[in-house]
Amino acid sequence: MGIQEILENNKFDYKPILEKSEINLIDNNEYDINVIVGFRGRKEFLSPLIKSFQDCFDYYATIDSSKKFCLTFVEHSVSPDCKEELINKVNYIWTPGNKVEQYSRSFAYNFGVKYSNRAKYYILHDLDILVKKNFLEEVYANLKTQCLQTYGKRRVLYMNHELTQKVLSEELDFNTFDENTNGISYPEILGSKGGSILVERELYYEIGGFDPEVFWGYAPEDQLFWDKVQTILGEIDYADNPPIDIFHMWHPPALHHSNADYFPMERCFYEFRSWNKKARMNFISIKKELFKD
Repeated sequence: MGIQEILENNKFDYKPILEKSEINLIDNNEYDINVIVGFRGRKEFLSPLIKSFQDCFDYYATIDSSKKFCLTFVEHSVSPDCKEELINKVNYIWTPGNKVEQYSRSFAYNFGVKYSNRAKYYILHDLDILVKKNFLEEVYANLKTQCLQTYGKRRVLYMNHELTQKVLSEELDFNTFDENTNGISYPEILGSKGGSILVERELYYEIGGFDPEVFWGYAPEDQLFWDKVQTILGEIDYADNPPIDIFHMWHPPALHHSNADYFPMERCFYEFRSWNKKARMNFISIKKELFKD
């Protein structure tokens, strides 16, 4: 089955899902950047990630107090398991999604963009990645177009299990870490184009957001999102000037065989990549229509 047929078979409406969901926003203001974190489980990462971004927001306020930022957690799960940990601290959204039996980061990001605070830019960010307090200062220094990979090429620094535990217990401050820190390494394989990506709201809607119609469970959703953006913009900048480091907390690896549909979904991504621009734009136009408010 090809990507077009999968898209057609799995189309859905967000509004009935909204009626089953919980939306708990701190306020109804508009922001310069809304950081959206989709997740299910791994509660131990919530507190350090919140502190990481709150420190980042506070630091940037000393540079430019006119810009406003917020942090949104979208829990896509059977029940709102992390509500008590998050409500009234950050924007918290719980949703069963369109496929509740498996976590869909694509759906969580789309739902967060549609139903949390409107912003000029969104940062779609993984639960297991910490940023240093000067992160936003460096993001703005790198921001030239409508989309930015918010770290330099091969600048994902992986903390080992022991180092991660020390960060989680607040025994160590990761702001002091760099590539020379004992217990830090670079991945042997660069991996997908995800982890943390900034995109302007208008562009997010122009490409129809992420693709939960096609990807669910452990899936290469970042790759297709990246290719759709490249179809529109031509290129996506990495945050290389100055180079930004982000820090990946250790957890057991997510394996391809954890989702039986991984390889069929991967074939969808490669199919899209094989198309000419006209065929890609046709797919993007369908997604734009599906995702519009």
